[in-house]
Order: sequence, then C-alpha cells, then structure tokens
Amino acid sequence: MEILLGTQALEPRAYLVTVSEQLERLGHDVRVFSAEPTASPEELRVVGVERNLPLAPDVIYSQDADAALLLADLYPLTAQVFASHGDGHDAWLPPQLAGIVARVVVFDDRTAERVSAASLPHDVVRLRRPVDLARFKPRGPLPERPARARLELEGLSDYRRGMVQRACADARLESDGGEAHLVVGRGLAVLEAMASGLPAYVYGDDGGDGWVTPERYALLEADGFSGRIEAGATDFETMRRELDAYDSAMGPANRELAQPHDARRHAQELIALFDDVKPRREPVDAPLRELARLVRVEAATARRAEAAMSAAEAAATRAAALERALAEAREELRSLAERTAELERARQDAPVRPEDVESLKTRRVRAFLGREGKSPHPRDD
Repeated sequence: MEILLGTQALEPRAYLVTVSEQLERLGHDVRVFSAEPTASPEELRVVGVERNLPLAPDVIYSQDADAALLLADLYPLTAQVFASHGDGHDAWLPPQLAGIVARVVVFDDRTAERVSAASLPHDVVRLRRPVDLARFKPRGPLPERPARARLELEGLSDYRRGMVQRACADARLESDGGEAHLVVGRGLAVLEAMASGLPAYVYGDDGGDGWVTPERYALLEADGFSGRIEAGATDFETMRRELDAYDSAMGPANRELAQPHDARRHAQELIALFDDVKPRREPVDAPLRELARLVRVEAATARRAEAAMSAAEAAATRAAALERALAEAREELRSLAERTAELERARQDAPVRPEDVESLKTRRVRAFLGREGKSPHPRDD
C-alpha cells in the first residue's frame, strides 16, 4: 500500500517517525507530505507540492486541517483519514466540510469528545497513543529511594516550572542529567517513561494528576496524561508530599501498562483502518486551496499570539523579580542610612581626650613632611 502522511510542517515529529517506521516494517511505501518547505530529516521521506509527490497514493493520513484540505485538492478521489492529536489547537480538528475526511483517529477520550462536538459529524476511531517499546525499555532495577528525576517541562509557564524544580530540590532529587529514576511530565513523555520502566508523575501547564498506577491508569490514559483529571490545584506542598510516595515497584508496573501502546500494534490497526475506507466517488466542490491557506494563516496567527503571551508572561515574571530586588535594595539602603546616622551621633557624643588631639596633630605634621618620624625642626636632629 502506498501511504501519504500529510502535515503542515512535519509535526508532530515523534509520531510521524514512529508510525512511518512501523508501517514501512510491514512492507508499505510511506512518504510524508509537508505543506511548508522544510528540511528533510533522515528518518522521513519528505515530499512537497513541488517535490517528489506520489502519482496516486492509496490513502492519505493527514495530521492537521491545512494538510487535509491541500491534499484533498491535489488528490480529489483519494480516501483520507485524519489524526486529531489533541484538543488544544483548532488545526487539530478535521475540516468541517463534507467529503474531505472518511475517518478521524483520536488518541484520548477528551479529544474524541471535542471532535464529536464539532458541527460536522465524523466517524471517530479511538486508538491508543503509540510508543516504540523496542526503543524505550527498562535499563535496570530502580533504587528504593530515588536520586534523580527527568523533568519534561517544555511548554510550562515559569511559575509551574519553578514550582516543580523547587519541589524536586526539596525532595533531594537531582534534575541536571544522569540516569533518571522517575519522570515528571505529560502526554508522550509519560508514555515513554512508562515504556522505559520508570515511575511517571503526570504534571502539565493545566494541572497535575500525580503518579501513574495500575488503579489510575485507565482514568489517566483516557485524558491523554494531560494533568487535567483532578479538580483541585497541585501546589508546592501537594507535589512535595506526593513525591515522597515514590515506589520503585511503579517502574515494572508501568512497563506492563505500556504494552497496549506498542507502536507495532498501532501500525497494524492503522492498516486495518486504511483498508476499510473507500475512495471518493467525485471531487469535493469547494475552493480547497484557499481554505487551506486561511487555515494556515490562522494557525500562524495563533502561534504568534501564544508566543507573545509567553513572552509577556516571562517579562512579567522578570519585572516582578526586579521589583522584589529593588524593594530589598531600598530596605538595605534605609538600614544603612539609619546605621550611618547612629554612628554619626555616637561620634558627636564621644568625649575628646587631650592625648587624641595631640596624636592627631602629630600625624598631620608627619603627613605634611612626607617622612615618618622626621622632626619638624631640623636643628633638633
């Protein structure tokens, strides 16, 4: 089968690499389409609008709305499956235009609910998010008390990142390298930790759900390990207390829980899904390229807005730190001024002794002559 994976700009990279490799291991011809010109990593066979496009792929597997629309225009009759990677971006929703997408793949229940709530009904297929169990595997027994943690904090605010780092430091967990004994993160980072036989603590920018355990796995997996299950806020005290609940037995248990996420099984499920979809009988009657351009522009605008918000938040954090430093400097200056005033009053109130006056005169004369111990009267030498 000739399979074309569609993307706007080769994202999500980890999923593309994993799925492409596993589909190729099954003997299928896999290429990755990028709507935007981009460098081609060696792990992927990248094609573009003007570069090595296949003549007639058997199925298109799109990862965002921009690619779905553009490829529907390039291949008017080819069946298309859409992967919705989460509920955080509108570009991850399938195009709300009939005839573009035959099936929608989701990786958690939260995303399935959002896709189902859209105006255009789609046939939703729920699969587990894949992880390469051959690449991520246990490296040895875990200590009874952890010494190092790997913090997967990409995308977190400065406040939340700082809180995690403080909690780990207070728990005497190093996070600057070395073989990790546990992982703090969300989404794919949690799955990779589980596959590696490590305890995994779910924490993201929207909240924290704590440790993955056999009892809580189904609940956390249904939410995509996003950290949004628990209603309460995870503050420093809560995280610090929960870190002490580390148990080395969580590692082997997590490895077992990761088995249904095997990337090989995921590829087999995709092939069964691709075999089931049928080509379009006629092209979609719509300005697909123009719609794709509008989706691309909107997505770029959203990214710039997010970047601006992150920069503003970072600037506010720095400003708050500078204000605290300024307040501390002012307090120190006030304290020094009070101490200086006290010393000045003490100097003025101190009695003047005759011998001190004579000693001062002598020192001044010697300084004037420039010779220590020389008499002011040459005849006296």
